[in-house]
Amino acid sequence: MKYKSLIFSIILVSVTLLASWTVPALVQKMTDDSHSYPLMYYSARLKELCVIDFREHKNSFYDIHGNEYPRAQYDSLLPLLNYRQLAMEGQLPDSLEGQAIDVKILRSKQVMFRFRPVDVFSPQPAMGVLLEAMPKRGNLTLPGDYFRMDRELTFVDAQSNSVNRQKSEIFTKELIKKGFSFPVKAYWGNPTVRKPYEEGYFCLDSKGALFHLKMVNGRPFVKDTGIGSQLGIKWFVMSETSDKRFYGYLFGEKGEMGLLESTDEGGYRFLPFDIRPIDITKDEISILGNLLYWTVRVSDAEGVDCYGLDAVTLQSLSSYHQDRKRVLWDELSEWLLPFRFSPSSEANSFVNLYAGNLSSKGLAVSFFLALLTFFLCRNKVSLYRRILMALCVCAAGLSGIVALLFLPWNKYE
Repeated sequence: MKYKSLIFSIILVSVTLLASWTVPALVQKMTDDSHSYPLMYYSARLKELCVIDFREHKNSFYDIHGNEYPRAQYDSLLPLLNYRQLAMEGQLPDSLEGQAIDVKILRSKQVMFRFRPVDVFSPQPAMGVLLEAMPKRGNLTLPGDYFRMDRELTFVDAQSNSVNRQKSEIFTKELIKKGFSFPVKAYWGNPTVRKPYEEGYFCLDSKGALFHLKMVNGRPFVKDTGIGSQLGIKWFVMSETSDKRFYGYLFGEKGEMGLLESTDEGGYRFLPFDIRPIDITKDEISILGNLLYWTVRVSDAEGVDCYGLDAVTLQSLSSYHQDRKRVLWDELSEWLLPFRFSPSSEANSFVNLYAGNLSSKGLAVSFFLALLTFFLCRNKVSLYRRILMALCVCAAGLSGIVALLFLPWNKYE
């Protein structure tokens, strides 16, 4: 056959690519294990991070120093986590560390936040909703129009799909007047009426300055936060909390993470978390906060870091690191699967062709397997095919060997 070598090459490469996806996926399904971590919480009584895992330790929990406590003391030693149970039993203390507490106060100061890399890779809404920040009847309502923001701010009527030129010009001119530089890089808000109040949007202009935009009595409110001069802003998550202490969570280009707070003078300030640098494309973050302390957990493919922070200063009071538990899949992938393709990724929800799992140990083993393949087939196939087979095995390791086993050799001899 005229194009026998070309057809052989196409089939070999195609089967190798397919095996680089299916073989690691099947091996991982058979040999991988759960990588979940126990709940951790900073105790206002013990002044230490506590590890709570009643699946492994049914009758006790312990702190990061290994001190064990009976489960009967779980509520009393973690009163800010279990305040509802204590209040129901009539055992909630009147004060902690000199601060008067009750269920209403603790509920208003409760913070729960979760961030995943998929939040960054997910498509952001092309249009936003600017609610009235001071509604006359007290309830937030949809305004009947939407806006898009690129080289100007444009309001579009929801029913007629027509542009509201007058409103668009008023808001665009106010942005430019206050120093905003178009086109916009990004804008973040919380477009829902199911929240206690409206703080509008935070917009990142072309020069990296962060502006606060909202609508008050139908007129634009625009203010430069001044944060853009302090750090390079990479991401922002709006969080209109009930106590109005802060606007949301700010992430910097150099791994900074902190709160965008309001000051007593009506200004803005960035209050950083005293934690390790954050990579928003790889790290998962969860925060459990209360009146006195915040517990911050940062996890990635290597392990988890947990911090107990002072609620006011966000300075670290205690920290703990736990490496990811290695299982059989980690050993096999490191030695036998130096390279893999996959249509999915843990970092985002999009179907695509993802490459990963590069391993120096696996490449060394694959190189040895490639040499072995090259010499064992010296009397069976041509030099060109031996080189191609060796390259596929060197790149894919065990997946390349599996690909060779599925080839119809008799048709291409």
